[in-house]
Amino acid sequence: MNRLEQLCNSARLLYTEDALITTASASAWLRAIGVDVGEIHRKEHDLLLKLRETVREYLEGQERTAELNKLAKILLAPPRWSSRGDPVLPPKKTGPLDIYLGECLALVFTSGLTGELERLKVCHNPDCRWVFYDRSPAQNSTWCSMDICGARHKMRTYRSRHAR
Repeated sequence: MNRLEQLCNSARLLYTEDALITTASASAWLRAIGVDVGEIHRKEHDLLLKLRETVREYLEGQERTAELNKLAKILLAPPRWSSRGDPVLPPKKTGPLDIYLGECLALVFTSGLTGELERLKVCHNPDCRWVFYDRSPAQNSTWCSMDICGARHKMRTYRSRHAR
């Protein structure tokens, strides 16, 4: 899950920061997280952004299965078993970026099968949309942080009630 959180949170919307804003910054971000790439091209950059936004929207509950299937067709080879007998969804191509993108998409698929994907949530603050792992026993968290987004929401609600 950490890899999906890391990808989705490469854009810190609350602070108007996006590590993937340009091909150069995206290449630097990928190298910083351990993906050994040179400079990525515009087409690769677009694919990286498409995967990030599609996954984030899917986690928000938006219907994105058609986009996920298109990405799977581009990025993933058919499922198979490793020499140890473990099921794997290998990437279609063997370049470092292709492997990274394939692993992220495969993680969406496999964690959806195990139910772990239900714990990965997007903050309900439309200005934030931070992706976080819900560790609450009831799996009902809605804010990335009660100290920031939750407190702001509660304060807005309080003020709107008392402004009348």
